Amino acid sequence: MTFSDFDKATAATPTAFLDRLAAVLPRAVDEAIRKALPDVYTPEKAKELADDIFLRLRQLYTDKATEVTP
Repeated sequence: MTFSDFDKATAATPTAFLDRLAAVLPRAVDEAIRKALPDVYTPEKAKELADDIFLRLRQLYTDKATEVTP
């Protein structure tokens, strides 16, 4: 599946896509930081990074979804 195909498949349901992303991203980021950077890990840093990633991905997705015409 290309990125363009992904956009087309999810453009009709942006809320569902973003809901799924919001549900899995915090735990994934927390686990990744805990394993990769245990000396700097804090739950607060993990949450801050997950929030930032989600905001950037939501903006990217929103921008791309407006370019896709079903």
